[in-house]
Amino acid sequence: MNRPLLTICDTEKDYCRRLDEYLRDHLNLSFEICSFTDAEIFKEFVKEKIPELSVLSQSVYSALLEGGSIKAVKNILVLDEANSSVNEDESQEEEKNVCHISKYLPAGKIIDGILDFCVKIPGNIGNLDAGRGSEKVKLLGLFSPLSRCGQTAFAVKLCEELSKHGKTMLLNFDSFSMVTEIMGQDAEEDITDLLYYSECEEGKFSVYLERIKRNARGFDFVPPAKTATQIKEITFERIKSLTELLSESAGYEYIVLDLSEFPDGLFDILRMCTRVFTVVGEGREENYKLEQYTKVLGQNGYDDVLANTVRCLFPKDGSYGGLSTYASEMLAREELVSE
Repeated sequence: MNRPLLTICDTEKDYCRRLDEYLRDHLNLSFEICSFTDAEIFKEFVKEKIPELSVLSQSVYSALLEGGSIKAVKNILVLDEANSSVNEDESQEEEKNVCHISKYLPAGKIIDGILDFCVKIPGNIGNLDAGRGSEKVKLLGLFSPLSRCGQTAFAVKLCEELSKHGKTMLLNFDSFSMVTEIMGQDAEEDITDLLYYSECEEGKFSVYLERIKRNARGFDFVPPAKTATQIKEITFERIKSLTELLSESAGYEYIVLDLSEFPDGLFDILRMCTRVFTVVGEGREENYKLEQYTKVLGQNGYDDVLANTVRCLFPKDGSYGGLSTYASEMLAREELVSE
């Protein structure tokens, strides 16, 4: 399947080369990227093959626009060579989708501008998921009836270990979660926004995902919802759909669900997991809660979840390094990763 084409044209050769390299390494969308440092060559190229998106320096854009040489190119992100923020183009080319961003922003901000522009473009801009699907996704669930048991710290360590073996995503379902603080990554949008966008514009799922997700410690995570009320609106069906998109469209091989706030359909969510990790303790109250949780699963016909559950009793020293070793050994013992 042909990948959508993204072209870059800037007569400043070093800048063009660096931008090309950065986009290839960090723009996690399935664009085919072609770069040009000669506006005339670019002009001839687009006569034969129309790009879905073109990133043009301001001087190149002005020259080509003046000569009427890019009539067929509809989606253009202009790299302004004077200080500028992203804004709608004010030219008379109303049939085009044109936005501006400063050429001298950090490369990561250029990618943010590309993602925001892709979101604004009416309709889809091609199959940005082409060839990215994973056929061997493992969905790992973490749930315990115990509170403040270290489950999220364990989920982070699991993801760190899993990321050594494949593309890994953490989804946390804890209100007022510390995940963004632990990971040192703040965010305006969260999983509720990603779910909304995926349901409204599934064809742009990968674009929204790249805009919302964060990366640290070798794996990706989607910032969690803020409140328990929001989490309860994230049903089993919505989580099932989201994990399928993460696997099929974004190519994740491991998806870790850190479940704490009883999202709707919790037991069905656990049922679809490759393995369920349940943190346990040794005290009387902890044993009682675990016994009641086990009884509820059995009474409601979820014996398969129980059979698929791994009970986790953490090292007594409670050290983060000890937890890392514990996670690594647990994954190997359960044959969830290769040695």
